Amino acid sequence: MDKIRDFFKRYPNSVEVFENGGKLFHTRGAADSFGKGKTTGYTMDQVEKETPPEKPASETTKEAVLLKIKDTVDFSAVPYEELKLWAKAIGLKPADNKKATLLKAFVDFKETLKDE
Repeated sequence: MDKIRDFFKRYPNSVEVFENGGKLFHTRGAADSFGKGKTTGYTMDQVEKETPPEKPASETTKEAVLLKIKDTVDFSAVPYEELKLWAKAIGLKPADNKKATLLKAFVDFKETLKDE
């Protein structure tokens, strides 16, 4: 189902997608002509109904991340993927997903923590 969700993210104007043999197609005819098995159709509405809502981070997770941020001296030493998880946990939304922007956002955020 992740592959189908990704398809609708990449093609937001598509309303339906067809799968045959593990491959995705824009039209049923193309999927049927692939001929590797049964063609299955999925609509965007079906996928949205099956997508679980994103759960907000628990208060304990936020507190743990805030402690890590306060203890971190050099954010560039923290792996980028971990920084992205931290940002999501505390609701930090940098201007873009570039590492430099994320690092600056954490430095700025840490300064606001010192003021409290």
